[in-house]
Amino acid sequence: MNKKITLFLGLLFGLCLATILTGYSLLWAPYHGAQSPSVQVSIKAGSSLKQISNQLDRAQVIRSKNAFFWAARIKGVAPRFRQGVYRFDHPLSAFEVMAILVRGEEHLLQITIPEGYRMTEIFALLRASGFTNPGQYETWATKKSFIDSLKLPGNPKSLEGFLYPETYRFSPSTSERAVLRHLVKTFKDHLPPRYAARAKSVGLSPYQAVTLASIIEKETGKGTERPLISSVFHNRMKIKMRLQTDPTVIYGIKNYKGNITRKHLRTYSIYNTYMIPGLPPTPIASPGLAALNAAVSPAKTKFLYFVGKGDGSHQFTKTLRAHNNAVRKFQHRRRKDYRSY
Repeated sequence: MNKKITLFLGLLFGLCLATILTGYSLLWAPYHGAQSPSVQVSIKAGSSLKQISNQLDRAQVIRSKNAFFWAARIKGVAPRFRQGVYRFDHPLSAFEVMAILVRGEEHLLQITIPEGYRMTEIFALLRASGFTNPGQYETWATKKSFIDSLKLPGNPKSLEGFLYPETYRFSPSTSERAVLRHLVKTFKDHLPPRYAARAKSVGLSPYQAVTLASIIEKETGKGTERPLISSVFHNRMKIKMRLQTDPTVIYGIKNYKGNITRKHLRTYSIYNTYMIPGLPPTPIASPGLAALNAAVSPAKTKFLYFVGKGDGSHQFTKTLRAHNNAVRKFQHRRRKDYRSY
């Protein structure tokens, strides 16, 4: 009788040990069976626990879909799993995977939008960054009801100029509307204090100030020059002199090839400031904070002209004769390493 009990207890112990070891292997031991070092799994809204378990199993993030299913069900965590795109790039236990899904620790895309980028360039950057949305940015960026909901100055017809240049982190599944809304919110958060009042003090509406800031942004990459560039444009507007700025002309050219010509300067468009008076009808790019400030705080100068010196800086002059001399000096005999920005 004692032998039978001993044998039974031995078998029971062995069974318990096997169960513990199996449970450890399936639920506690880290696992990453995929050949690829990084696995991405997209959990959609409304996915059932069974669907999620199957997805993780197919991606070889977990050892057993059944073990994961029942463990999540018993723990009661399944209703707290969050939708999103998750990246698994090292071994994790099934319980660690559950914790990640509960916390919603999605894989985030990092995107840096440079100062002076147009909407089209920003949208191309977003499309190339790995988003899973359809990428209909142009549709939303020109949709009146959506733009109106953002409460921007000047009732703009597009979001040009209001997509703030900054480094962002988004889930790959973020919708176009959410991306654009966040970029615009960042613009509004960074808009200098009392911007409307400061714009008015220099004869501009807030929308015109953003438009001017976008031109300043495209004209120079040197922070110290922005107030000087701004002063030239303000001085010209005061005496009804045309702005004659190449970046606005370029903005109005379809399929611009990277070389502005005299023909371009003589071809009419609503953005050709060699032909139209004052500012163009819309911003031409996304200005950064320094350009936004410069537009409403120009330096006090009598400059009416500037020309690139070839090293990224500009020569500022007050008279046409001085300007023409500067053009001959810096433009007609360009160095091989000449750069305008």
